Amino acid sequence: MLQSGESLVKNEQVLDFDYQPKLVKFRESQQFAIADCIKPLFNSKNGSNVLVFGSSGIGKTLACNHVITELEQETDLIIPVYVNCWENNTTYKVALCICQQLDYPFTQNKKGIELFEVIAENMNQKSAVFIFDEIDKAEDLDFLYFINQKILRNCIVLITNYKDKLFDMDTRLRSRLFLDIIEFKKYTLEETEGILKERIAYAFFPEAWSNEAVELACQKTFELGDIRCGLLMLKKAGKTAEDEGALKVEPCHIEKILSKVDKYSVKGSSDLDKETRDILHLIKENGGKTTTELYELFQKNGGTSVYRTFYRKIKTLEMNKYLLVEKVFGGKNGNTSTVQYMK
Repeated sequence: MLQSGESLVKNEQVLDFDYQPKLVKFRESQQFAIADCIKPLFNSKNGSNVLVFGSSGIGKTLACNHVITELEQETDLIIPVYVNCWENNTTYKVALCICQQLDYPFTQNKKGIELFEVIAENMNQKSAVFIFDEIDKAEDLDFLYFINQKILRNCIVLITNYKDKLFDMDTRLRSRLFLDIIEFKKYTLEETEGILKERIAYAFFPEAWSNEAVELACQKTFELGDIRCGLLMLKKAGKTAEDEGALKVEPCHIEKILSKVDKYSVKGSSDLDKETRDILHLIKENGGKTTTELYELFQKNGGTSVYRTFYRKIKTLEMNKYLLVEKVFGGKNGNTSTVQYMK
């Protein structure tokens, strides 16, 4: 049994979702394809725009950020910009996010178009790569028009889980961007094993995992199709084994936490924008109320979004398994929905 203060883990950071390994295993071809889109910028030419798509937890964002890291090490003549469109879901918020990355502080009382004029003035002295993650969460795409028209040398990378996002775009915008397509397919069982075994070797002390536990973790991760779930599984199983004072992580420790590892709950609430987090907290404290009642509470607490935006955020939280929304038919106020927080 483990003595007081002993641990199976030597580097828990390796199990974080946003940890960036030196090499993104089994994504080399996609990384080269993204790099090829950026390469013309080194010759002061426009890069190729690209749509990167594939399901959650299969390395899209990681691979793009890895290319950006290499770019930053290679040159200071190309400005990399990363925007998550879940949190920055309007053109104005995107403009603020870009200004922040450019260290431009004078954003107060400026409209979005004025901020983009500042962005163009700063960026047109060099070249720029724009990565828009979760582009399907953006409420408008005016910022793409501006970048395409006003930034002289650029490359735009759009990341999404849904290839259909390309066909939801306005035809004119789609023709202007002329997007290449890069698909990230789900990891095979062998690839899943390679990734998790490498993380175990970096995160845990030798002999901390039994072979049977490793095989079970890899198999369950493959079935879920989300490497982030696997990393969460490794972290929780290691903690469970430590709490029990076990010398190794065994299959029984994985079985105990499997019910808590859901492919839709891997994203913590910290990944949500502030308003969505506030709505989630409101529902946690007032579960069982109708959407109309919740919206009234939201307004009393200082919420400013219109009902349509409020309801859309509830549907997003439901889709990601934070909430349970149930239809109620024929009540005194007609058909409505009640909302419950999912623990």
